[in-house]
Amino acid sequence: MRSFKLLDDYIDAALKNARYEKIDNGKKVYAELRGFPGAWADGKTRDEAAKTLRQVLKGWIELQLERGQPLPRLKGVQTPQLESA
Repeated sequence: MRSFKLLDDYIDAALKNARYEKIDNGKKVYAELRGFPGAWADGKTRDEAAKTLRQVLKGWIELQLERGQPLPRLKGVQTPQLESA
């Protein structure tokens, strides 16, 4: 299960660079990741937005790998690769 750990490490590293902003007159929190086009989420709280952003990023990464597209390099973490079965 090493590949899951690698993916989790990559996601954790990416989320450290997330940007959060209160929107909708402070009723919601918007979260995005620079360098990951289209990877954004929102929620009633920062924690909710972060949890959703984690799920969005996982799907974003899987789609990029399936399409053969490179993932952004993150300092100090190995970039996940698609394993062929």
